[in-house]
Amino acid sequence: MLRLLLAAAALTVVGLPMAASGSPIQPQLNAKVTSRAISLTNTNGQRVRMLDQRSYRVVVKDSSKAQNFHLVGPGVNLKTRVFETSSRSWIVGLSPGTYVYKSDKNAKLRGTFSVTSSPPPA
Repeated sequence: MLRLLLAAAALTVVGLPMAASGSPIQPQLNAKVTSRAISLTNTNGQRVRMLDQRSYRVVVKDSSKAQNFHLVGPGVNLKTRVFETSSRSWIVGLSPGTYVYKSDKNAKLRGTFSVTSSPPPA
């Protein structure tokens, strides 16, 4: 029985993409803020609408001194500052629920996405 459990654990670890350091690789999301637009896309450039529950690297490029990027959802409240441009990288654990990304200075600059429970391992 112990051998079976160890074999299953090894297969689970082998199935995850790993960094050179041996830690799991987080998928990347790209956030962009300009004076007139805000977006959150995956590495293929597609707008994020639904994600699986897990940790993600969120890379923010805030090129506007008039706006900011603010990510809010279950257990998450991260933002860049208004009145300065910046680049940030956050590792964010996303739980099931609805998330909003927005500018705190312009209510029209916003988007949402949902996070669903990850399917059980096969």
